[in-house]
Amino acid sequence: MQNDNENNFSYIDYFELSKEKQKELYNEFISAYAEEKRISLMLRLIPLFFAVAVLLLVVASVIVLLTDGFELPFIVFVCTIVAVMAIFVIVKFRLDKIRHAQAARYAEWLRDVKHVIAELKD
Repeated sequence: MQNDNENNFSYIDYFELSKEKQKELYNEFISAYAEEKRISLMLRLIPLFFAVAVLLLVVASVIVLLTDGFELPFIVFVCTIVAVMAIFVIVKFRLDKIRHAQAARYAEWLRDVKHVIAELKD
């Protein structure tokens, strides 16, 4: 424990807490703010949706390849897969910015509300 002489608060180091306690604090943070809950859900679901889309397109392209051979529909499916993966890379960069901003808000919340020292790690 560390004492902050200016505010007379006793601070706890976040990384010394158990994983269960860290998860409990994060869930409390998420439940306290509706916007953070929406962002947390979005950060989990968007990559999942992209993975499902790519998987479905790959399966469809294999079926088209087996039935029609290497013709225009197969080429369209392959180009669509490449496009979806390129879009995912762009979205992933945006999601990383959102995740970092949320982590900064979470660290601030820990410091202000729970008096826990938390530093962002890159």
